Amino acid sequence: MKDSKNNSKLIDRETLLLEPVFIDKVKTRIVTTHGTYYAKESPLELLEDACNRFASTFEGRVKATRKLMNYSVKTPLLIEPNGLGAFPTMSYRRVECVWIFNHPFYVDELDNGKSLVHFMNGISVPVHTSKNVLLKQHQRLHTSLNIYSMNHRNK
Repeated sequence: MKDSKNNSKLIDRETLLLEPVFIDKVKTRIVTTHGTYYAKESPLELLEDACNRFASTFEGRVKATRKLMNYSVKTPLLIEPNGLGAFPTMSYRRVECVWIFNHPFYVDELDNGKSLVHFMNGISVPVHTSKNVLLKQHQRLHTSLNIYSMNHRNK
């Protein structure tokens, strides 16, 4: 269990997911390709700081993606539109929302709307979301990243 002083810098292309936790002062578990970290900031605070590093805000990124893609709920977040993004497993306003980043994964459906997300590096994480929602959200994130990238190249 690692605790980092500058946790938003852990939000990068190596981040697999952000999961809310409620243990003492710890609010977020950050799972990356190189380890698991714990942060005192909430997932939304970490995502806000990550967006700020790329000259935007969380709300600004969500609003732009909603407009570009016509997504009204569970909008993917393009933190750095040319390659770093994440999607919420449910409304980001719900405290138990997990954010999954743009890495390949496969899903095993468990029961009662729960799934097990398996990343290619062997890390598996249970989430309270159906397999169908996870796959749809994953597709929406990659579609948003691809369209933004094409629009950016064509300018």
